[in-house]
Amino acid sequence: MSSAIISEWHFWLASIVTGAVMAFAYDLLRLFRRLVRHGRLWVDAEDLLFWTLCFFASFTLLYYGNNGVIRFAAVLGAGAGMLAYELTLGKIFVRYGYLLINKIFTPVSRIIKKILKKLRLFVQIRLTKLKNSLKIKISRRKIKRSVHKKGKEESSNATDIQDDKGAKYIKGGRRTWKRKKAKGQKKNT
Repeated sequence: MSSAIISEWHFWLASIVTGAVMAFAYDLLRLFRRLVRHGRLWVDAEDLLFWTLCFFASFTLLYYGNNGVIRFAAVLGAGAGMLAYELTLGKIFVRYGYLLINKIFTPVSRIIKKILKKLRLFVQIRLTKLKNSLKIKISRRKIKRSVHKKGKEESSNATDIQDDKGAKYIKGGRRTWKRKKAKGQKKNT
């Protein structure tokens, strides 16, 4: 056989392999989509990126193999490679690849989720302790004071404020007044 015919066969086989690789790459993308759910915008962006890469792969094949001339043999070879992959490995790759990765990925993701949950709880506790150590501690207590002039008792919700040195301050709150009963006064029934 002449070298021209052999180079044509190599070019045609390279186009078949390119088509099979493109189909395999798309199956990897489908597998990724099954494992990691995402919205329509990301799916469209992934498809755009995939087909752009396929275009550059096809262009490179045509540029080096056929001096940039698009021929029906190259397109037919890529289509044949995609079809051959889909009829052989493509049918089982996504199904069993997903099951295999899911059996590995699910337990690992559960372990990672547990570790992250414990880490989040640890950090949350530490941050709460840090916040409480920096904050002025405020506690509510009820203070009763007698008012001698009117015979009434003052009951106020006051706030005890304790700073980090241990000094206590009283801040007045809402006041409620109760009338004191006079001696000898009977209960109303």
